[in-house]
Amino acid sequence: MVWLIVAVVIVVVLAVGVWLMQQNKSRSLQQRFGPEYDRVVEKEGDRRRAEAALSELAERRDALEITDLDPDTRRAYAEEWHAVQERFIDEPRQTVADADALVQRVMADRGYPVDELDDRIDMVAVDHPELAENYRAAHAIQVRSDDEVSTDDLRDAFRRYRELFAELLAESTPTVDHDHDDTDDHDHDDEHEPVEDQEELPERGGR
Repeated sequence: MVWLIVAVVIVVVLAVGVWLMQQNKSRSLQQRFGPEYDRVVEKEGDRRRAEAALSELAERRDALEITDLDPDTRRAYAEEWHAVQERFIDEPRQTVADADALVQRVMADRGYPVDELDDRIDMVAVDHPELAENYRAAHAIQVRSDDEVSTDDLRDAFRRYRELFAELLAESTPTVDHDHDDTDDHDHDDEHEPVEDQEELPERGGR
């Protein structure tokens, strides 16, 4: 009888241990993936399958050696971004394509896989989960045909790309000198401007 009680206690302890481990795993994945956790759970329709998929994704990311960009490279990228942004009024579709290309180049320079869109989005989902849906939405707008997309849609896509681009440079956001910036509606008293998410895109007929 004593051995039976001991066996039952051991089983209960093991069961509680497994449950606690699963809870800790779930909590860790929720903290790491943020809104992406809920999205994958909804997509999979099963929490266990979703967590298995997220765990595998986290392992893929952790196997990569992601490096910071040196200050000169970051500054050059910021300058290039501003030059691209200033062309939006005349070439909105090409500007969005250039924004996507810049995001890919920064990711590649930092060590992310960039050959496939799904891989890029997966890596963003791990390191910047709050921006993964932005990336999906921006790309979805970009690939629409001309008769399906408006200038406002392209403006929205560009802003989404800009937010991700700024985050990818955020380890040490470079500053760039501008005597005049057509993308902003107010003057700057010789300030240095980083790539800012809140910068306004130019509109035809205004600055």
